[in-house]
Amino acid sequence: MGNEAPSTSPAVEKIPVTAKPTVAAAQVSEQLAANAAARAARDKRIQWLIIGGVLLIVLAIVGAVVLMANHPQATEITRDIAIVFVAVETFVIGLVMILLLFQVQALIRVLQDEIEPLLHSVNDTASTVRGTTDFVSQSVVSPIIKLAGFTAAAHQVTRNVTSVLGGLRSQAHPKGGKGNGRSE
Repeated sequence: MGNEAPSTSPAVEKIPVTAKPTVAAAQVSEQLAANAAARAARDKRIQWLIIGGVLLIVLAIVGAVVLMANHPQATEITRDIAIVFVAVETFVIGLVMILLLFQVQALIRVLQDEIEPLLHSVNDTASTVRGTTDFVSQSVVSPIIKLAGFTAAAHQVTRNVTSVLGGLRSQAHPKGGKGNGRSE
């Protein structure tokens, strides 16, 4: 086996197979290596940002606990502000849930008003397609099948008649070189 690809027909030109990568392949591999290095650097940066964020949150929690322990009066004020904030947040969430309920109700109404007629239209189209299929089957396909059956029958009859006539000829002319028409 040489450096040439096997040829399956004489019309196919033999193309030599080279073991050296082309310039484009080298550029692609360099680009892939550069992309992999950039991804690795980005992943490392993201990893350090996550570690820094977690440390910052831990430090904030520790600092808040220390401040609460050292200043009980400030802790009570902060607690009261947090309670008011949670109450307002709960109220806003309740309003948003009511708004969401009305939106879902409007969506259901649209689906009933728009989708139901669309489904009826699709059903009518399917019925039309079914009727067209039946019509084409009865008007086009059935006659073609009958014609093909008639043609096959006529072909068979013609073949049988020629076979019988050929047999009669060979019996009428036994010296014609074919013998008496019987195989031995």
